[in-house]
Amino acid sequence: MHHPRSISAARRLRLASLLLLGNRLLIVSAIGIMLVSFFASDQQLMIYGSILVGINFLLIFAQWITASRAGCPLCRTPVLSSLGAVKHRKAKRFLGSYPLRVALAIAFKEQFRCPYCNEPTGMEVREKLCDCGSRGSETTRTSRRQ
Repeated sequence: MHHPRSISAARRLRLASLLLLGNRLLIVSAIGIMLVSFFASDQQLMIYGSILVGINFLLIFAQWITASRAGCPLCRTPVLSSLGAVKHRKAKRFLGSYPLRVALAIAFKEQFRCPYCNEPTGMEVREKLCDCGSRGSETTRTSRRQ
């Protein structure tokens, strides 16, 4: 299982997934409020629905910026934005969307499977393999000279 390279990469993936899920919920609620206000001919609800649509456009823009920098650690493809790239043949959708499945997996399972390379990725940051600070220590240099 692969892991993000840094804490900021993991935060970007989490933030982009939360923004994507928030966008989808906001779209559904805005459409519901607009339909209710249309059939009830309530202008106050229509104003609330219009405000939700405006907030949704702002969140879509924020999610687009965040998702373009949040990528799979193996193939480096942004997994939370819809690209025209070819998906893996075993990639699965949720409600017709690959990024929605990845966002739900990040939010609830703390791991996801990239739709492009189909490799699993955990959301904990990978550990450093070596302690590079002790590489050039004085004890190592003196022991080599003797």
